[in-house]
Amino acid sequence: MRCMTFGCAAAQSRQNFGVRSCVSDPNGSNRWPDSPKEMAMQMQTTWSDRGTALELAARTGCDETPALMLLSRGGSLVVSTPVATLWLVLRGEAEVECREGRFELGRGQWLSLERDARPTVYAGAGALLVGIAMTASMQTQLHQSAQVVVFPGLGGVARGVRSDALRLWRRCAAFARNEAALREVDRHLLGQVLRLLAAQQHAYREMVDRCPGRSLRRKRQVFSRMQRAWLHIEGHLGRTVRIAELAELSNVSVWYFTKTFHALYGEGPQAASARLRLRSAAKLLRRTRLSVSEVGAACGFENNCSFSRAFRAQHGMPPSLYRLANANGRTGNANTPDMARQASAG
Repeated sequence: MRCMTFGCAAAQSRQNFGVRSCVSDPNGSNRWPDSPKEMAMQMQTTWSDRGTALELAARTGCDETPALMLLSRGGSLVVSTPVATLWLVLRGEAEVECREGRFELGRGQWLSLERDARPTVYAGAGALLVGIAMTASMQTQLHQSAQVVVFPGLGGVARGVRSDALRLWRRCAAFARNEAALREVDRHLLGQVLRLLAAQQHAYREMVDRCPGRSLRRKRQVFSRMQRAWLHIEGHLGRTVRIAELAELSNVSVWYFTKTFHALYGEGPQAASARLRLRSAAKLLRRTRLSVSEVGAACGFENNCSFSRAFRAQHGMPPSLYRLANANGRTGNANTPDMARQASAG
């Protein structure tokens, strides 16, 4: 596979987006930007297609690289620079490996990651997905906004949203197959992209309100940390995740983490880990020919007895009967996304 590396746009992280910002005239007075040049900002654009491997990396002297990305038909991208990223699968399936773990994304699913996640993203053979890389200043502007805020998380979108996202990506900038380039992007169109993505997290608003903290900024900070811990659980479905590990990741005490996590999600970290691992086990039973004991081991259960007992408690039947009941393609509720359940917990 051919590997290409592209760098950062100079001084890009200082530019505003999504809202009309004042600019200074030569005489020192402020006014609204009117010209196309003033409404444009520079970003990297890249399209990885048909097995081409690309890398998003910062050049010497520049720590961050804002970018718009497309991946399709076996293309892959390594993000080696500290930027927050958000990915949306428009068609097919994709796989993401990052600090939070490993994620398999299907059509209509999105994944939002923090700056130090540094993901490697693989598009499936027939897949198409879009992504955006945001610098620290872009994130700061988002968190100062009343509505356009993007948190770490995993969720899904409707078919119409996928069509809107692809249309906006194409309007923002030109993409050349298997090439990376520095292009001007309309701030207004980029703002539409961010608002579209932030709208998919509408269920998080109530959860932010339930977070401890005297200010909205503090509540959002706490929620971001809890969401990152939740992603860490979802990204490590092959083992039991320790509470101390999650508390350290969130930079809080075990007591504070456990209390806040339960208040937000309606269950403790260990209970959430077990439930998600059993959900993953149900998916493997439906979609693979792995034996029951192999499925249990793949989902972090020490032996077949403990796996069968836990599976029956959650799904109402032992794993072998579950596989038989779903042999004709009936999927049940085992793979239902957790976002709505999280939002109603508490």
